[in-house]
Amino acid sequence: MLDRPNDTIVAVSSPPGVSVRGVVRLSGPEAIALANTVFEGNRGERLLQVAGRHRLEGHIDLDRAARLPAEAYVFRAPASYTRQDIVELHTVGSPPVLAAVCDRFVTLGARYAEPGEFTARAYLNGAMDLTRIEGVAAMIHARTDSQLRASEALLHGELSRRSAAMRERLTDLLALIEARIDFADGPIEFISGPEVLAALDQTIADLARLLRESPSIERLGILPEILILGRPNAGKSTLFNRLTGMDRVIQSAVAGTTRDVITAPMPLGDVEVMLIDSAGWSEGRNEDMLQDHPDVLAQGATQRALSSADMILLVVDAAAPFDPVNNLLLARTARRPVCIVATKIDLITAGHPPLWLSRVPPDRPVVAVSAHTGQGLEALRQEIHRLVFADVEPHGTELLALSSRQRLALSDAREALTRARAMCGAHNAPSDDAELLALEVREAVSALSLLTGELVTEELLGRIFARFCIGK
Repeated sequence: MLDRPNDTIVAVSSPPGVSVRGVVRLSGPEAIALANTVFEGNRGERLLQVAGRHRLEGHIDLDRAARLPAEAYVFRAPASYTRQDIVELHTVGSPPVLAAVCDRFVTLGARYAEPGEFTARAYLNGAMDLTRIEGVAAMIHARTDSQLRASEALLHGELSRRSAAMRERLTDLLALIEARIDFADGPIEFISGPEVLAALDQTIADLARLLRESPSIERLGILPEILILGRPNAGKSTLFNRLTGMDRVIQSAVAGTTRDVITAPMPLGDVEVMLIDSAGWSEGRNEDMLQDHPDVLAQGATQRALSSADMILLVVDAAAPFDPVNNLLLARTARRPVCIVATKIDLITAGHPPLWLSRVPPDRPVVAVSAHTGQGLEALRQEIHRLVFADVEPHGTELLALSSRQRLALSDAREALTRARAMCGAHNAPSDDAELLALEVREAVSALSLLTGELVTEELLGRIFARFCIGK
């Protein structure tokens, strides 16, 4: 892939499967000429005559018996994703049809693109640095809204801009230190001690802040888990369906309809959580038995979900007496957020709340809801958001997450500068051994250059592009 950058490549760039529209993409010196042989505009226009950044409606002729409606998007070098000529043909989203279009281009002289080869050409031709390339890969694999926003920040160059500013500061510092070495016997002072210390301290602080405030992008794919727990027929499944907006759980007046855990994502404003509906515990399990055998509160998948959940929604029928078993559950989950959800409030006589509400521990919030009418559901969502994200700093659209490779490069740079700072000693003056000081600063510059891909190995590129799919 990296040794054949001037081949004309072709691939299906739309997601796998049947769809209304599919996309075939070509990139390379012959992309427009090859597309010109199979595509014709509705008014007889030919792609060789079309300017860049142009859309043309027409059709694809695979052979005399096969004519497909299509649109052609032409991007002439260097104003394209790969900085080569690119043509995208949008046509019927049938996998066999798209494969036939690609096969036709291969017979005309193109070759099939390898995974990530379009983006690899963008990197090789200087359109993107390595941090933005990893943003593309992260966007392809994003599973949550947080991952998607963090991927967009990488793709739009946020990490590149911040690291470039630090690298430029260190490069200037290194140049002055080396000038000081070269002209050590001269009367000129190229840089003062306080200026060296200020540059080192500022960059160390910037690196520490970036590492501290940027979570792992892999970690963002793990949504907080909210477990719904309660007696059978307390309204858990109906609540689950209303909160997630999905009819994934069978709702029935027969107790015990849900036999296993069922999960679905639940949006909470600009974030998501994973909601888990569990089987209720048996009516035959009384408080005395549960005191001796607390694990029978939940078994199997429910037990595993209970042990790992980030928050518990204890669902209680508001019209029924408070079950003493709930007190045991509250005790077992004392170190995790718990919200008591009083359901079926539409069945309670107005002005007569259940007496057990007054006996709930003050540190356990209670939200009264009706999954049937929707009453109280917004208040419940707000309470879940408060309990789960109370100690989490909001990032919003400015969230920047780092891959393990990026964190390692930033950490290496910080460690090198920390060693350089230690050389200055307790007197807050630059080390007399300027060569060693320059060596550590150069190590930091190299680490930041590896981050953006200015210094890179073919093995590293291979690992990064292995995460891409064909057509990207």
